[in-house]
Amino acid sequence: MKKTGVFVLLFLSVLCFQNAYSQVETAVVFMVQGRVSVIPKGSNLAVEAKKGMQLNEGDWIKTDKESSVTISFNEDDSNVISVKENTLVILKLDGYFKIHLLSGEIYAFLESVEKDETFRVLMPSVVTESMSSGWGATSDGSYTNVMVFDNQAFICGIKIDGSVGEKKFWIDEGFQRKTIKFQDPGEMRAVPEEVTAWFKEQVVVHHLERSFARDIKRKGKGPIKGKEEAEKPVVPSRVSTHAPGVFVVDGEELNLVEYLYRERLKQ
Repeated sequence: MKKTGVFVLLFLSVLCFQNAYSQVETAVVFMVQGRVSVIPKGSNLAVEAKKGMQLNEGDWIKTDKESSVTISFNEDDSNVISVKENTLVILKLDGYFKIHLLSGEIYAFLESVEKDETFRVLMPSVVTESMSSGWGATSDGSYTNVMVFDNQAFICGIKIDGSVGEKKFWIDEGFQRKTIKFQDPGEMRAVPEEVTAWFKEQVVVHHLERSFARDIKRKGKGPIKGKEEAEKPVVPSRVSTHAPGVFVVDGEELNLVEYLYRERLKQ
């Protein structure tokens, strides 16, 4: 009887282990602008990226000039990577790395990477690890510059043999580090204010798109606002207009983008 019980427990454990690793991680194209090509793993033929397209481990993604694509890594589109123009990336989705930046420019809007989870991105000269945060990275293949706009992230250099360095270098909110290939990350430098302001605008745009997408998904389950109405900011009673494009929230002056950005953090 005891042997039978042990056998059953062993069988269930093996079954659970197989199920856990049989779940293939995927990603989805959230938004596309311009011309973006996807080369599926094992194929030599590129296909045009389209909104809602499922992406899989090993897929290559290339953006043309004045083109971009936003890739969602979870169901509610709260963890996304925005791939900017003239950029080449590979989806990893291997349980450790999410994506591999070969060259170009990407931005991460990560809002639901919980404690004990880590969102890792492989780049030519560093590995970036973060939880819920907002950051960007540019690379030409010989160097990588990582900028943090929201919360914190840390990077590890990559050794000549391809292994990841043991030492972690933190990047605080509002700062950046440039790393030349096979060298330790450089010193922290402040991110220009205009770049931070631009990033916040991108986050607000993404949130508006998310809201519109949720309305579409709920279609048939109650009245749906039109896109123009859905994108109209709701200003609470404690906010008063102080100047064109500026609001006073609890005695503090904020422009519209800053206000929407802060409200988004509370969701």
